Amino acid sequence: MRRAHAAFAIAAVCVSEALNELEPLTLSIMFNSQTSPIIVEYRPRNRNTYIRVSDDGEIKVRTPLKNEAAIRRILKLREEWIQTTLQALHVRHCEKHELGKTIRFRGENHSVEQLPNLLKKIEKCEKSLNIEKYYHQFYRDEAIFTLPSRVAHYARKMDLHPKEIRFKRMRSRWGSCDSNGIVTLNTLMMQLSYEHIDYIIVHELAHLCHLNHSKFFHSLVREYLPNERKLRSELKAIRPL
Repeated sequence: MRRAHAAFAIAAVCVSEALNELEPLTLSIMFNSQTSPIIVEYRPRNRNTYIRVSDDGEIKVRTPLKNEAAIRRILKLREEWIQTTLQALHVRHCEKHELGKTIRFRGENHSVEQLPNLLKKIEKCEKSLNIEKYYHQFYRDEAIFTLPSRVAHYARKMDLHPKEIRFKRMRSRWGSCDSNGIVTLNTLMMQLSYEHIDYIIVHELAHLCHLNHSKFFHSLVREYLPNERKLRSELKAIRPL
């Protein structure tokens, strides 16, 4: 018989409801590790405690611990990351674009009128699916035009050269590197700032040396991007649109 996982809530207030009543600017400062409401799912078979920030701002914890004070101590250690994640979530909420009128490009929202080639194509579209198709074509074209030179730049600096660079639209990952030395980059990276784009490139090139996320891997990334921790934390909170 399958054992059901018990779920319980600490300070059971739905954060998503609270967000509707608060000004958007409070999103980045609303979490306090000792007092803020959290949703806890008790998992007795887990060895570790996992923290997640949902798209609507809920702090969700999966843990084998039953002691609230112990859970709060773990949250205190991760408070800075949670704050950064909530801040990035706030930015995303403020920068939602309207399909066919605006586009997320190089870290900012732009009017499609600033991109004549894209505008010319979508003006003829009657269905949103066709508009999305042209958005993705635009991102792919820009990725193929822009990213190889950035990869080559860091490959020379790091003396780590991929066997092949591939471009692919992915739903949840910004990039990947396999054991054959093939680096795959998400074409939706073109939604990001150049600072975040460079982080993804250095991250994937570092996997050519360390095919893991060990301390040696992060140390290598930090050698070329001193603000690696900040960029990594920010990217965890950003999903492809």
